[in-house]
Order: sequence, then C-alpha cells, then structure tokens
Amino acid sequence: MSNAGNPHPPGFSRPGAFYNLPKLCVTILLIVLLMSVILSWLPVVAQVAAPPGSKTTSHHTNNWAVIVCTSRFWFNYRHVANALSMYRSVKRLGIPDSQIILMLADDMPCNARNPRPGSVFNNARQHIDVYGDDVEVDYRGYEVTVENFIRLLTGRLPPGTPRSKQLLPDDGSNIFIYMTGHGGDGFLKFQDNEEITDVELADAFQQMWEKKRYNQILFMIDTCQAASMYKKHYSPNIVSIASSQVGQDSYSHHHDTSIGVYVIDRYTYYALEFLEKITQTSKKSLYDLFKVCPQSTCISTPGHRSDLLERRPEDILVTEFLSGNREVKPTHFTVKLPDTDDRDVNVSE
Repeated sequence: MSNAGNPHPPGFSRPGAFYNLPKLCVTILLIVLLMSVILSWLPVVAQVAAPPGSKTTSHHTNNWAVIVCTSRFWFNYRHVANALSMYRSVKRLGIPDSQIILMLADDMPCNARNPRPGSVFNNARQHIDVYGDDVEVDYRGYEVTVENFIRLLTGRLPPGTPRSKQLLPDDGSNIFIYMTGHGGDGFLKFQDNEEITDVELADAFQQMWEKKRYNQILFMIDTCQAASMYKKHYSPNIVSIASSQVGQDSYSHHHDTSIGVYVIDRYTYYALEFLEKITQTSKKSLYDLFKVCPQSTCISTPGHRSDLLERRPEDILVTEFLSGNREVKPTHFTVKLPDTDDRDVNVSE
C-alpha cells in the first residue's frame, strides 16, 4: 500500500498520537499514586472496622496509676486502707511514685482516735503498715474534690500546679484508676459533700481519649452499686471492674477490735490477695483478675465490662497495667557515639 500523500511513517498515521503519550503517562502515574494511598490506609481501616477483642498485641510504652479514696471520718478507715493497699501493690510491682497519683480524703494516720499514730493497717493482725515511711500523698483532705479529680484526668490543671499533682500520660500510656468510697446508682460520693456521676466520669474519659492521654485504662471501683459507674462509658480501650452490681451493697471484710472499725473491704481484700502473688514476669491475665472474688466469697456480685477493648481480656496481662515494665522498641537507625578521649577516662585499679 502506498504512503503517497502521508508525511508520517507507518504506525504514525494519526498526528495526535504523539500528544496522547504524555496524557497516558500522567493517567498511569495517577492510578499508581491512588493505589499507594489506598494500600497505606488499609491497616487503619482494618483496625477501625475490627470487632472488639480482635487485636492481640499491646503497643503501650509506660504505666500510670491514679488511686482515690473519697471518704472522710474515722468509721471509713477501711476506705483509706483500701487505697493505701492498692498503692503499696502497684509500687511493689515497679510503678514509681512519680507515676502514681494518690488521693486520700482523710488523714487516718494522724486521726486522734488512731491507737497507732502514723500507721494504717489492712489486717487485724497488724503485720503490714500500709502507710509506712515512704508514702507520697499527692492530694490530701479537702484537696480531694470532684473538680480536682476531673482536672487531673483531663490535664486541665491551673498553671503552676506542682509536677507531683499532675497526671502526665501520652497515647502510649496504660492507666490504672482505682476508686473507693460510698456510692449509689450512678454516683460516687466525695467527702460526703459532693458526688461524681457516671456521666461525668464517662465524659472525662472521652476527653482523655480525644487528647491522646491514654492507650488503655483499667478502671476498678469498690463501692456500693459499683457497676453503675461504668455503664455510661463509651470511649475506646477501657476495661472496668466493679465490686458490686446495681442494687447491691459492697461489704467490708473484717473488724479490728483494737482499732474499733473495719479495716478493709471484701472485694479489695481478695483483689490484693491476687495481686500479692503477681510479679513483673507473671502471665496472669485480666480474665484471671475478673475471677478473684466470686459471689460466694464477696457476698455481692462483682462485675466487669470489656466490650470497649480492642483485645480480649485473656490476651491482656495484668502487668500491662500494674507493673513498671516498659515495652522495648527497636530502632531502624544506628546511633554513633562520640569517641572517648583517653585522657578523660578515670580508671581505678
């Protein structure tokens, strides 16, 4: 076939082909970029869409504890002993005082009725002084208020607040929050004068989540109708444990005749019995913690809620909240240390 009258060689009979090549390259490039964006978002979408309990690993980097006794008056001695006992346990497991906030609404060690001034015991045998010599109380007496507690959790403290009174977590922090006192359906009393409600607590946790102030929260509460305090929680990664169901009282464990009052609550007593057997390398899970005080032992019916978790309670170790252990993350780069001048090295023989 003749090419007469066609100035272009065979295969280029349409002059527009040269101009279509750049458009084709741009189209291919856009498709590749779009696919890379989609692939990069797949893990995020999968995590959001994953059902509760489907995640199996933890990526937290540090632990904090907030331990709160909300009761005043001598006859509430056991509530102070509850809080101090929990403080002693988390400290024994390695969480330093710098990452424990202790709030005690009354000063039982210095109460005029205390036959053992400067001491608090959680057992009638008085073999362990849970107050001891190295307790750091961060909020004491009338500093223990609903406002201060919520400000502590949400990080909205006044300027100039001492470091010891601040909760300074990040999005890699696991936080253990323990509360004890007198409560009812949907509230916990502070100082026998005011109350924090289940809604206020749930909203405070949501603020923490939005401000990236936690990775996971373990919330434990020992009070009457304790389970009512976690019913309104709606923020991710919160697991809750309560000493009693709605409509039930929470009971004390035993009485010390030399002091004249009950010295510890029943649920906390058995929770501590469990925790005292834990070490930093323990493999006990939250599921094991759920079972520490059955109704036959506690009289009340303890409750728990774990539907907000990304992982199953069976896969979460107790030490992920209550230990000073930290996750080690390998880096992908080499850190070059400066050469040491031999003249600056002091070697003792």
